[in-house]
Amino acid sequence: MGLLDDKKRARIFYKYFSKVYDFINPFFYSEEMRKTVVDMAELKPGDFVLEVGCGTGFTTYEIVRRVGEENVVAVDLTPEQMVKAIARFPSATFVRGDAESLPFKDNTFDASISAGSIEYWPHPALGIQEMARVTKPGGRVVILAPRKPDNPVVRKFAESIMLFPSTQQCVAWFLKAGLEDIRYVEMGPYFFWSKLVVIISGKVPE
Repeated sequence: MGLLDDKKRARIFYKYFSKVYDFINPFFYSEEMRKTVVDMAELKPGDFVLEVGCGTGFTTYEIVRRVGEENVVAVDLTPEQMVKAIARFPSATFVRGDAESLPFKDNTFDASISAGSIEYWPHPALGIQEMARVTKPGGRVVILAPRKPDNPVVRKFAESIMLFPSTQQCVAWFLKAGLEDIRYVEMGPYFFWSKLVVIISGKVPE
């Protein structure tokens, strides 16, 4: 278990990390990755979309560009992160909430997206099941998860604060959630990672 997959510790960490998050994030999560994440959700104009773990709104930007602010609901555990996203997208809906217990009814959204959040969930399979539950039949669930750094020093530090699910583990979680037509993309190299992320998408059965 990583340091930050405890919700209380993660909440405190991001309270302070939010002050520098926007400066650090571009080194690890590129615009190309963001576009690929949202592409894999197969959004259509007017779709009602959930973002889980919105942070300061980096991925929110691309979702809003596709479907409009009023069609986006974004969830995060940390108010200090969300306040920046709220300022950027005042017409979107922001909810403080837990990925593993989403405060929405079944079959609410046309698609659900989460980028750079699953590594802090104590029970990732549960979070994916929740995203599948609130997504309408035929809609897609998309997750971006980090890969382990190749550099042994960086890897040891990173593993102390977060989880690094393999592509195979992510696929298994998607299957357990009942998702089908599972697709994934591994992107990299990027800085000192060989494969920085895996982006995985699954469809809710119709």
